[in-house]
Amino acid sequence: MTDYCYLNGTLMLSGSCQISVTDRSYLLGDGLFETILVQNGKPLCLSEHLSRLQQSSAFFAYRLPSAEELAEAIWAVIEANALESGSMRLTVSPRESLGLLPKTDSALNILITLRHGRPYVEELYERGFTAIIAQTTRRNEYSPLSRHKTTNFADSILAKQEAIFNGNDEAILLNTAGRLTEATVANLFLVINGEVLTPPIADGVLPGIMRRKVLELCRNLNITAKEQTLTPKDLEGAAEAFLTNSLMGVMPIRQIQTVCFSAKVTRRIAAALGIESK
Repeated sequence: MTDYCYLNGTLMLSGSCQISVTDRSYLLGDGLFETILVQNGKPLCLSEHLSRLQQSSAFFAYRLPSAEELAEAIWAVIEANALESGSMRLTVSPRESLGLLPKTDSALNILITLRHGRPYVEELYERGFTAIIAQTTRRNEYSPLSRHKTTNFADSILAKQEAIFNGNDEAILLNTAGRLTEATVANLFLVINGEVLTPPIADGVLPGIMRRKVLELCRNLNITAKEQTLTPKDLEGAAEAFLTNSLMGVMPIRQIQTVCFSAKVTRRIAAALGIESK
């Protein structure tokens, strides 16, 4: 299948798409991205993704095109690839560098790529993830980067490698105070005494789009849901644990370290979310 991507205003064959070696994301990890699920030919939560990207771009002083222009480009990629089910990644990064500082007049590279098919297979939802608490690295709750979806993913890579090396699917990262934060690419939730709890942004957590949707959905389902600082000790009192992000939706966790979980509330939330798991 021939795929088309989008780069700086032009649709082109994915195999021909190239970013300059002066790109700051390539050189320094100075870039932002959004991953968007495509279901039934539609990009889900598109306005929320573009809003978060605009907020982060303002923080990093990127000269981002309008949300309307970006949405038009995303739809163009969907149509060019006849994409019914899959995912897209929108990446933005300054094109030129002067050492650590970007050139003040540097334009952005705007890249949209895609993958066909659901990112996570049904089997994973049925059995649930196993996870460890990462020992190789921690989230820095004092860094503003923890609240932005940047292209600098070295900490997550280290934690994911640790998880896979130990025969698990995922790793949960602690912050510098030893509190639970999130997984390598997903937000963390625990169900304790019937309440759905997730670490607060201030503990070093990315403000995930699916995280916010789950909190809102729980209230509609009359399930108490709130942000709360959590520690590894809280795992022992949790009946359930799950992960969320825009591509996986809601993923049950069946075990973290030696603690095992059920998934009754988790599956109720996942079913109400209305995102296909196949």
